[in-house]
Amino acid sequence: CICGEFILVVDKSLASLPRRQTDGAIIIRCQDADDAKARIFKLNATPKEPILVERQGGHEKQYRFHCPRCALPVAYQSTPPPAKSGPFLYVFKGALSQIQGQLPPDAFDDEKLLDDSIA
Repeated sequence: CICGEFILVVDKSLASLPRRQTDGAIIIRCQDADDAKARIFKLNATPKEPILVERQGGHEKQYRFHCPRCALPVAYQSTPPPAKSGPFLYVFKGALSQIQGQLPPDAFDDEKLLDDSIA
């Protein structure tokens, strides 16, 4: 996490995992499918109450996981906790870095978009 808390161990580099088109979140496959194997990972995060997110064409219920130290939202899934209970876990864009204590390059990308829209 940005605060330095150790949140995720995964069997592949975050940069090499696919991203979700709706929000740019990193996709981690939790369950095997006919065409793909599940990733091996451990998530150290605290589940919170679900929220409803407005999406094009409807709404999406997200069961979010937060950093146990700073409470930053770091990931979500479409099914109730525990982690891995659904087909995918999504890691928020910019929430985690490859190296502990180092800011990810996309940590403040959305802030720039907000600044551009205000100007």
